[in-house]
Parts: sequence; C-alpha cells; structure tokens
Amino acid sequence: MSDVKDILESVLHDEKLLGSRAFRDKVYTDQPIIKRASQVKTPETPQKIKDMKALAYTPEAYWKTSAWLFYTQGKFMEDYSDVYEYTADFVKYYPTYRDLDNEQLRGYFSWRSRLRKGEYPPAPIPFVYIRAYELINGIGAELPQERLELLKRLTTEYGDTNAELKKLLWRWTVDLCVYEQLDPQLIADVPDIMYDSALLKLLNWQESTDDELFSALRFLSGYPFEQSRYYIANAAEFRTAAVRIFRSMSDFFRDHRKKPLCENFFGHPTEMTCHLFESAVFYERNASRTFDCALSPIHTYTCRNGIWRCYRYYGSRTRNQKLGELMKMLDYLMRERCDFRYKLRPAEVSKTATDLIKRELDAMDEEKRIEKAMRIEIDLSKLAGIRAAADVTRDKLIVDEETDIPAPAIESVHEPEPESAPETPLNAAERSFLRALLDGGDHTAVARESGSMPSLLADSINEKLFDIFADTVIDCSSDVTEIIEDYADELQNYI
Repeated sequence: MSDVKDILESVLHDEKLLGSRAFRDKVYTDQPIIKRASQVKTPETPQKIKDMKALAYTPEAYWKTSAWLFYTQGKFMEDYSDVYEYTADFVKYYPTYRDLDNEQLRGYFSWRSRLRKGEYPPAPIPFVYIRAYELINGIGAELPQERLELLKRLTTEYGDTNAELKKLLWRWTVDLCVYEQLDPQLIADVPDIMYDSALLKLLNWQESTDDELFSALRFLSGYPFEQSRYYIANAAEFRTAAVRIFRSMSDFFRDHRKKPLCENFFGHPTEMTCHLFESAVFYERNASRTFDCALSPIHTYTCRNGIWRCYRYYGSRTRNQKLGELMKMLDYLMRERCDFRYKLRPAEVSKTATDLIKRELDAMDEEKRIEKAMRIEIDLSKLAGIRAAADVTRDKLIVDEETDIPAPAIESVHEPEPESAPETPLNAAERSFLRALLDGGDHTAVARESGSMPSLLADSINEKLFDIFADTVIDCSSDVTEIIEDYADELQNYI
C-alpha cells in the first residue's frame, strides 16, 4: 500500500508535470486526479445474470452440447429485463450468452427489453444474432406464428446493417416456417419464395397472363431493364415486346429443341439432403419427427426421422444472367430501330434468338401500321357541309322515270400460270456440305476441300435458308454439327 501512495505522490507533485500547460491553466477541486482500483466503482452484476452464467459450470453442461446450454440459459432468462446504457460495439462469430461479458449481457437484455416494447434501437450485430437464435429455439414467445413475425421484423429493422446477416435471417425465416409447418403464405414476401413464385410463372407461361409474365421477367432478369433509359421512355412498348418474345422463344424451344427454354435458362429441380437453421445455434428437441411440407410445386421438404431433404431449383437463386442477356438484346434492338439517342452494346445471345426478336418487332411494327391505317377520324365541324352536299345530290337524283343502265360487260379473267420452283440459293460447296450431313458423310473433309470451315458453311446455310424455314436447319450449339431432324426430308430438295 505504501508503494501505491509513493507513486501517487511522485506523480501529483512532479514539478515538470505541474509546470506543463496541461496543468498550469486549469483549476482542480479536491477530487483526486488518479484513483486506486479499489476506488473505481463498477456496476453491480444482477444476481440473475450470475446464476445464468453459473449454468455453464454444472455437471450436466460438461457433456451436453453448446446448443443445449444456449437453450437452457435462454429459457432461464426468458422473462428477464434490464435497464442499462450500453453504447459500445463489438464483433463475435456465432455468439451465445457465454461469449459475452457482464456489461455486454446487461446491454443485450436491456436492448431486448426495448424490443418487447416495440422499440428497435441500434445494436451490435451479435445482439441481433442472439435474438434470432432465441426466436428459432422458441425462447420468449411460444406461438410459432408470433416467432415467425418477430423474426421477419428483426430482418426488416436490422438486415440492412450487414449483407450476410440479412441473408441468414431470410433463410432461417423459411426454415422456421417449414419446421413449424406454418402456412407458406406467411413467407410469401421472403426473397427465396418470391423467386419460386416468379419462376413458376415462367414455367407455366402458357397459362400465365401478360402481367404475370412481365412481373416475373422483371424480378428474374439479370439485366435490370426497369432502369434502362429506353424502358423509362417507352415502358408500355417494351413490356409488350418482352412478353411476346418470351412466349415466342418458349414456343420455339418447345417445338425445335430437346430442352424447354426455362430448363435452358434455370436448369432443373433436384432433391438433396439439407439442414434446417444452418449456421445458427439451434437445439433440436423433436429429432424423430416424420412429415412433408410443400412451400410450392417446385420447393418441397421431407423429414424422415430427423433427416431432411429439399426438392427445389438450386444454384444461384438470384437474377438470371441468360434471361438478362435476352432482355438486354431486346433493349439494344429496340433502340437501334428507332435510332434512340442513347446507344447500348449488343448482348451475347444466339443468332436464333436475335432473329426471333427481330421477327417479333417486325410483327409489332406491322400491327401498328395496320391499326393506324384502319383508324377513322371524324371531323364533327364538317358534318353540316356534308349534309348540304347530300341534299343537293339527292335533288339531282330525283327523276320522273327510272332509266335502265346497262350492266358493264364482264371480261374473262385468265389466271396466271404458276411459276416454276425457284432454284436452290446454296452454292456448290454448301450443297456438298449439306449432302454430307444428310448422308452421314465426312462433312469436315468436304469443308476442308472447299477451302472453308464447317462452322462457316453451317452459318451460311442457316442464313440463306432462314427466310424459307423461319429457323436454323443445322444445329451448331454443341461440339457436333448436325441437321435438325424436323427438316431433314425437306432439305433433300436443296442438294
């Protein structure tokens, strides 16, 4: 103790220190400038928190899991509330009660008390994680639907503070709905479920309305066309074109390709083993359950003795890049047709897709031309003059006797003879290449002999015959160049 006093005396009576500007210009009271550790008062830790922390050192806790300890401590503190000002921030991964010190625990329970009053003040991210764990484990709210709504509110209030936190909170919201077998409509606004809903509209494009299809395209397109300058200026026209092109592409893939358009864009659903509440602290108390849960026709879960399996579309469940390229190409071509002021780079899509887009845009232009030609405009201001002229014409047509007017002679009309069939538009090299493909010959050697490449000859034939078949007749999408079977017989006429 004497050593402490000596140190304090030497510091407080140091002439160099007292003569410094920090001390010279200030007036001090008789309160000591430096205090001993025993003189510094620390907040008293509530007994409830002490008892909760002691649960981690019971004999049962030594052989139980950390999830069990969290659940046990959470149920013990379920009704506890506190009032404590805590403004510090900290970071912890997978935090639980035992990871927090006394001040952090008091800060958490005070923050939770304010949540229960409907307040949502700022909080460290570990506080949000712990609160989510409580709702998942049924701590502080018994009704499953109430816990689900509280978890969604927690996501709304704190999800934007951290991208990974928001992603996990939405995932746990879906898992909680499945685990408690709640109505899927309760999570209809969760991004994962909205993805399924939009994809279903595209999969069932024949039954979906234009509004439903366009809404799905806007939600799933990797190209955010709603932010496009052209779309903003011509929203109605772009909407019509987007829906028509998706329907046209779907028709084409159904009739001429092995896989539907949506399977080409999004793949196909798969059933895999899954774990509910992944990355969360969750204590499973009903491991032997067996039941099925369907969130939608393309998103279902099965539980067999605690083993979960999920059937859904996996992969990146966000905006689709292939669909985005199709929408971007549409935006590019519509700008080019009207010489839009702001230009756009063309997207990377197949020639078939480009041709289909152009064909639909041509059809839309023709429809607008016909509609404009059929539109009848009546100038009401000229009706009086029309009536007066009609009266004059009527008076001139009134005669005493009717006059026989001979009928004009009908000249015989000779129908023109049908023209002879046009010659093939293909040159000799293209005909030889096409003959080799049809007969199963060595088309690569034929291309080499003509001084060209198989891909170049195939593209040239597709381009020359597109106006006749309205489709590509040679498929070059894979490593093997082959004739599309639907056109094999008719192509015999061109060799």
